[in-house]
Amino acid sequence: MAFDIAEMRRKAEGGSCVSQCMLGLCYLYGIDAEIDYEEAFRFLSSAAEQRSSRAVLNLARMYAQGLGIQQDVPKAIRHFEAVAGPSDSGDAFPARIELGRIYSRGLGVPVDRDLALKWYSSAIKIAAEGENAEDIKEAHEYIEQEKGRS
Repeated sequence: MAFDIAEMRRKAEGGSCVSQCMLGLCYLYGIDAEIDYEEAFRFLSSAAEQRSSRAVLNLARMYAQGLGIQQDVPKAIRHFEAVAGPSDSGDAFPARIELGRIYSRGLGVPVDRDLALKWYSSAIKIAAEGENAEDIKEAHEYIEQEKGRS
């Protein structure tokens, strides 16, 4: 399915949260558009101001990886936590997995096995059918590894 980027931009510039988020994702991941981190950040930030959890999740990824912006892991963590909290959010699972990774691998923060275990365990609790099997496997493996330490 191809996106009409010009039409999406028109709607996004008009304040449509859905269009802002979708256009930001198109620019972030190069979907029917060239990757443009500046535009991705601009549109995702606008959608995040309107409380789009998908936009916040992807802004967190941009901060965590320094995609077109200064890497800022503490800010990424705050964004991931904002999305990870409500278990009824469709974006809570990937946010919890990302937090588990950050703390288990010490990505920009000291390794914190307790926090990694907390986030991986909470991700598994809300995993829905169709969630990324590799992410679920990663979470289970970390939990088993930590059980072996005790």
